[in-house]
Amino acid sequence: MQITPMGDSAMLAELGTIADEATLDRVLAVARALAAALLPGVTDIVPAFTSVTVHYDLTQIPPGPGAPVARVAEWLRLTAAKAKALKRAAGQVVEVPVCYGGEHGPDLPAVARRAGLSEAETVKLHSNALYRVAAVGFAPGFPYLLGLPERLEMPRRATPRVRVPSGSVGIGGAQTGVYPFATPGGWQLIGRTPLTFFRPEAKHPALVYPGDFVRFRAIPPGLWPAEAANEKRIEAKAEAAGTVEIIQACGLTTVQDLGRPGWQRVGVTPGGVIDRQAARVANILLGNPDNAPVLESALTGPELRFHADTWIAVTGAAVAGVPGWRPLRIAAGARLSLAELVRGAHVYVAVAGGFSVPTVLGGAGTLLRAGFGGFRGRTLRAGDRLAVGPAAHPPGAVRRDWAAAGEFWTAGGREITVRFVRGRRWAGFDEDARTAFKQTAWKVRGQSDRMGLRLTGPALTSELPGEMISEGVAFGSVQVPPNGQPIVLMADRQTLGGYPKIGHVITADLPRLAQVRPGDTVRFAEIPVAAAQVVALEMEKALALLRLGVAARLQS
Repeated sequence: MQITPMGDSAMLAELGTIADEATLDRVLAVARALAAALLPGVTDIVPAFTSVTVHYDLTQIPPGPGAPVARVAEWLRLTAAKAKALKRAAGQVVEVPVCYGGEHGPDLPAVARRAGLSEAETVKLHSNALYRVAAVGFAPGFPYLLGLPERLEMPRRATPRVRVPSGSVGIGGAQTGVYPFATPGGWQLIGRTPLTFFRPEAKHPALVYPGDFVRFRAIPPGLWPAEAANEKRIEAKAEAAGTVEIIQACGLTTVQDLGRPGWQRVGVTPGGVIDRQAARVANILLGNPDNAPVLESALTGPELRFHADTWIAVTGAAVAGVPGWRPLRIAAGARLSLAELVRGAHVYVAVAGGFSVPTVLGGAGTLLRAGFGGFRGRTLRAGDRLAVGPAAHPPGAVRRDWAAAGEFWTAGGREITVRFVRGRRWAGFDEDARTAFKQTAWKVRGQSDRMGLRLTGPALTSELPGEMISEGVAFGSVQVPPNGQPIVLMADRQTLGGYPKIGHVITADLPRLAQVRPGDTVRFAEIPVAAAQVVALEMEKALALLRLGVAARLQS
């Protein structure tokens, strides 16, 4: 077993190099053993094919000798060693009805031709196999299935579809799987199932988990329901009495919190705000819990109307005409425009008491790809009204004269430098690529979003395959796809990735990355993982001091 840090808040344990049943059994045994002997501070355990990824909150790791990374590695090593004797767990067998071909499987004819089979023979071959769930990722509930007959192995589409319907059954390489939600995708689509593979409201939200088995059963088109359960989206009634109203929606504005850890094993990214530092400071300034829901807007913000007296704090990007990083008294009927961001990319609005939205899977943030969380699982629109929770302190208790929290300012200039820890595949890139990664002023591309910050510069070359066995990724992981242009994974990243990772941006510098705009440049500077954890803990101490200072003024 090889254990490698993935930045300063995650760790990868590799248990083999071939994605087969024997390796998967070992992976699942180690994952079960880790969950049974859970180390305080560990937030996610993600089994996948040949590896187990452990995500942790370094501020919660028990004290002891050495850096937190050393203590997590020791726990992982000792616990995995004890897992050798565990017997294989019996997974459930799930039968999945599939309507093959036609409008539900537009690529079936091409797959059949490439396999040298008729369409009927292709369906029979695909549906007669017994598949094993090797991982759940890419999207919530998306199962990667082992056991595809070799004759049906197919390359992915040269150009991915912009929208793959939910329930679509596809083939990608040596794997088959099911898309739980409508999403872009590049697999060959051969059919579609009416089964719902992910229900966020359920106690066990995923239909299948790693180690389970799947068998497909062909059904005629006449049995396809008029409206598949996957497609149903029921919106709650408008919150007519909401305190904060969206007058004009500009850009991408959502309700976010600090994320929903604990569900990456079923493909649910923790998500949450991109700039955790700015969101936390906004809440601290108002006496809210750090995790209280806030508004996050990218590149430009909305115009708001307030229907009750309250206090707010605006942090992150600088907004023309709006004082930032301090409490602001807002009177009932007041309007506030956040349209013009003069510096930085993401702006946050916290309100005393926090925005009141339902909690889904332990978090209140919006997960746009899956359509749940936040306000109806979507971006905010004109006419939306958001309710506010009860404030911990009466409005008059917030001190207008509290100085701006200037030391937490994260909105950078046209060029920033962020620190990184070497990735598992660092040595697989040639010397020129490693040098270029550290010396290039990488330009931020306009296609960047909450999933990934896309950079452009010299192509990073390596001897590694462009796509590898999928394994866990983290917020800040720097993946290098076949075109050699790095992508820094952000808050809404997928939970698994198959591209080689050259490095991982450290936790303390992620807020700086969150504030770069298209056209800005980013440089990378290397730092040891233990030193990165020291920096992260120092940031936590600074936030704790701010919290104490605000609390003292609230009580005075």
